Amino acid sequence: MATSPKLEALLAEGGTEACCAALYESPAVRWFLGDELHPGGEVATRRSLGLIELRPGERLLDVGAGTGSSALLAAREFGCLVVGLDYGTDAVRRARQAADAAGLCDRVAFVVGDAGALPFADDEFDALLCECSLSTFPDKARAVSEMRRVLRPGGRVAISDVVADPARLPEPLSGTIATLACVGGALPLEAYERLLAERRLRTFAVESLDDQAARLAQRIEDRLRAGRLLERCRGSEWGPFGFEEAIEAVRLARRAIDQGVLGYAILAATAS
Repeated sequence: MATSPKLEALLAEGGTEACCAALYESPAVRWFLGDELHPGGEVATRRSLGLIELRPGERLLDVGAGTGSSALLAAREFGCLVVGLDYGTDAVRRARQAADAAGLCDRVAFVVGDAGALPFADDEFDALLCECSLSTFPDKARAVSEMRRVLRPGGRVAISDVVADPARLPEPLSGTIATLACVGGALPLEAYERLLAERRLRTFAVESLDDQAARLAQRIEDRLRAGRLLERCRGSEWGPFGFEEAIEAVRLARRAIDQGVLGYAILAATAS
């Protein structure tokens, strides 16, 4: 799938992390996704936090926090203290504004940072959340090692992400845009579990959200088709990719979900 000159430049300069930050800060991409930035949206976030039994007063780190919706939900509904970390400076700026508007600045803070080098002390957090981000990290092992380092012994981590059988993915779902969309770099479920286990994180619960992934893919395809029509009507070009290529990629993703090649899951683990 073709990428835009802007994304190509970001890839050359900052790699996939810079590209992911730019992609999800794009107004066009956020319009395609709507308010649900990952399968299941807030319902899935609540389930993730419920699986790790997040309690009032605990310290939660949200890795890949984006504009802060999950971090704010955790503080508001679970009564915990939250730090949200994201690679994108604009995302962090907007997250801080959202925390201020919600009156949660005393319980939620947002920082710019790299998941592969978390700017926190060892054993600093009781729990950790990472939604639809691990699959995009270029060095997943390093990122998970950092997650374990900042968790106290007995701390819990909830990771929700795309799961895939890379050998069976069609070629358009393994390129640059697919990686930025959490598909091209996704692992099989057992590989995520092994990645956690090798870093002393014992998985104790796994839940599939394949049905939510299918619904999100359908919604994105519908919006892409609407966006293509709007583009033609006004004679301008927007978005980081061509509409035809994007529509075809989402169609292939929907088929892969139906075939069990692609899906979405929550993994909950405990730090030993």
